[in-house]
Parts: sequence; structure tokens; C-alpha cells
Amino acid sequence: MYQYTATSDIPLYRQMIAFIRNALNSLDGQGREEVFEFFVSQQNADGGFQDRGGRSDLYYSLFGGMMIRAAESPLNPPKGDFENHSTIKFRKFIKEKNVNLVPGFIEKCCLVLLQKELKTGRISRIRSIFSLGKSFWKERQSINLSYRSFVLFLTLDAVFPFPRLLKFGAGKMLKQTVVDQHSPCSEVAARVFLQKMLNQDGSKETELLLSFASGSGGFKAFAHLDMADMLSTAVALFALEFAGSDLRLLKPDSLDFIESNFADGAFLSGDGDATADVEYTFYGLLALGVLAD
Repeated sequence: MYQYTATSDIPLYRQMIAFIRNALNSLDGQGREEVFEFFVSQQNADGGFQDRGGRSDLYYSLFGGMMIRAAESPLNPPKGDFENHSTIKFRKFIKEKNVNLVPGFIEKCCLVLLQKELKTGRISRIRSIFSLGKSFWKERQSINLSYRSFVLFLTLDAVFPFPRLLKFGAGKMLKQTVVDQHSPCSEVAARVFLQKMLNQDGSKETELLLSFASGSGGFKAFAHLDMADMLSTAVALFALEFAGSDLRLLKPDSLDFIESNFADGAFLSGDGDATADVEYTFYGLLALGVLAD
């Protein structure tokens, strides 16, 4: 498995794709075929991936695009024309987007990442750094700083040519973030990630993140909840793996939680919602890939 280091030349989002590939490789033939069929069912005619309302959406398309990349591995031969047809449609969907016309900081980051991976809009990506900066500040009241910082780093790690300056900015943002037992699991995971990226001591936050583990094997969104969910489980396991934590004691129960929420090629949210979508399928595969041998 890939692990980020200060000198790593592998963008973090590609390390995520590697985990998704690990997960696909760990499934049996029927399981992989079901996942591929689910991918196809979630891609619209315009090439974008569906949100829960069935509309093509950049946020959901990021997850779909990363799963397409993982599925293109020679170890995972796609069924029928999945690889070529899905990729061609998807590339067209992304190529037609303009980052300056996309509303929302998260959606802009999704587009820039996908433009980078698909090698479209190179000049647009350079200009988009300024657009991302403005949007990052504009949405400071609506999106937690830890999460915004993580998403921004994930994006700039792929496209920004000055890693030292990037780490300097991440350090400045980290000083402004505070997490405690009342914070959501995703924000604690984001802080653990940023601390490790900056080679800071994150032992206190790592212990806090571990406290979100539930008896079911998954991780809870908030410490006071009884039920785990797939999103929190995936981001917690990814952050813990990134920070170098020993996951061996968590692995058996976590695998049980992940596998119990696999149905018809998709991973469910884990918190009782029976709706299948590409977002939670991505998180299920990410969690499974982190734990795969």
C-alpha cells in the first residue's frame, strides 16, 4: 500500500485510488462484477454520476471517477465496454465544465481533481487555484476549517507545484483548528491527517479518533451516537492508516461491519439507510482497501 511521506511524489488522491483497487482485488469474481454493474447503473447518459436525485453531480462524479480509475487496473478486467465507454463519457462530462462557473468550494475541488486525473483543462487548473482560494474563504462560515483544509490540501497536493509553500499554508490553517469530544469524527480525522502531513505529534487526536469506534466495528459520526456509519468508518480508518496506527485490533470487527453493508454491488451507509449510491460505495471500498492485505 502507498503511504504519504514528506518526499512522496504520489498525490494523495491517487493513493486513495490504490486503496480502492486493493478493495476490488480482494473481492471475488462475482463481487467485482456486481460492483462494475452498479457503477454503470449510476452513470448518466451525459457521463456524470448520479446524486440521490438522479442528477449528474460533480461531488458524486469525483467518487465515480476515482472508482473508474481503480477498475481500469489489469487485475480487474472490466465487463463488456465498461472501461472505454464509461471513461469516454466521463471525460466529455468533465471537459465541458468550467471551474469558474461551478458553485461551491467542494464542487470546485472535485472538478480540479478530475481535470488533473483526466488531463483536461491544464490552463484552467492553474487559474483555478485562485478560484479555489476565494471560494475557500467565502465558505468559511458554512464548512468547518479542518474539513475545508483537508479538501483543499487533497486538491492542491495534486496540482500545486510548490509543496513547501503548501505545507506552510496547511500549518497556518492547522493552528486555527480545534477538535474535542463534541466534534464530528470526520473533522477529527481531518486534523489527524493534517498533523501527520506536517510531522506533528497527533497522539492526542489519534486517541480521540479511536474513541469513535463502536461495538459494531464501524466508527460513529459523533461520540454520543450508538450507530456507526460507512463515511465515518472510511475516513477514520484512512486517517489512522495515514498516521501509521496499528489497525490489527480493529480489523476483524471493522471488516464485519463493512461486509454486512455490502448489497448488490453497492455499500450502504451503515446507519440504517437502505439507499445505494456511489458516494457510500466509494467509502465502503476505501475502508475495505485500507484493511485489505
